[in-house]
Amino acid sequence: MEVHHHPNVEKKNFKEYFLEFLMIFLAVTMGFFAENIREHSVNNEKEMNYMKGIVQDLEKDTAGISGALVMQDLIIKKMDSALNIPVANLRSIPTQDTFFHHFFFAYSWISVFKRNDVTFAQLKNAGGFSVIRNKPVIKSISELNSFYESPLQANEDIYTDVWKRLDEFAMQLIKLPAPPTSGDDPLYYSYPHNAEVFTRYDTPLIEQLYSFIQFEKSTIEVIIDDEKHYREQAARLIELIKKNYELADK
Repeated sequence: MEVHHHPNVEKKNFKEYFLEFLMIFLAVTMGFFAENIREHSVNNEKEMNYMKGIVQDLEKDTAGISGALVMQDLIIKKMDSALNIPVANLRSIPTQDTFFHHFFFAYSWISVFKRNDVTFAQLKNAGGFSVIRNKPVIKSISELNSFYESPLQANEDIYTDVWKRLDEFAMQLIKLPAPPTSGDDPLYYSYPHNAEVFTRYDTPLIEQLYSFIQFEKSTIEVIIDDEKHYREQAARLIELIKKNYELADK
């Protein structure tokens, strides 16, 4: 019978086991560090892109607010001109004509600011805030967003509601055409001048109409203050981001 002998297996000493362990440990550790470096690099790129996007949105916001303020100032001046006409004088057709073509701006135009929130929505929906490491920047973004949602947006909603109620009430007293789409709309110029526009001469109702105009004017004045505050906060945030992320001005 043939006897099979098992080959002699050379036993490893402690040093060899330790070297094998060390090599495995170093390989795992280096892989871990490489992944961390890669993730850190990706997050840095994401953070920079978010900051660039926020700056672009805020720069559009500041320009948009400036445009809204011009329109709101015009509407308020037209309201003041309408309110300065005594109610008792409105039976005069020329006076009605003057009143209507001032009131027309308050009735047909509404000017509200809507922010550019593309980047903020991305940050919120994609969990992008986790990649922003600069705490003062995060704090400023959160504060600006909170201010926009309340009071600015809340007051704009009040303004929109008052504007609708004013239109509905005015229709009880005045023959109102469909609102124009712009200041150059032919409807504004084609509407008859020196024609009777009031359908009722109920003094208490006309005085209530004046009160509605005054109320709408007050809501616009509140919004103007809010918009100016938002614009100032946005400008400070733009400078903060540019400074911390070394973003050069265009």
